[in-house]
Amino acid sequence: MKKNPDINVVLTTGLLIFTIIMLGWRYLNRETGEVAIVAIDGTEKRYEISLEENAVYSIPEGKFIVTLEVKDGRIRFIDSKCPDHLCEGFGFIQHEDESAICMPAGVAVLITDER
Repeated sequence: MKKNPDINVVLTTGLLIFTIIMLGWRYLNRETGEVAIVAIDGTEKRYEISLEENAVYSIPEGKFIVTLEVKDGRIRFIDSKCPDHLCEGFGFIQHEDESAICMPAGVAVLITDER
């Protein structure tokens, strides 16, 4: 006698496979951004940094001074005077809606395609 698979197992497995495929497709088809928006917590200060030109930027308005590097259309924290330096280990970001934050300094970087 042959056992029929439970319909719930079949549906759940199919839904899981579909979700993985859709997330993978979305991840692989992300757009690269053109601008990094740098916001400083507790202030209205905001920078718009083009990702088209390699440069190094110092942001002194946060609770700690942070330094950002733009290289090859990407941006990253390269130095922070904060106690944990976690933001420096995050690496480069370049795709729309990606962000990196230095929580102790109160500095956030968001990639966008709009100016």
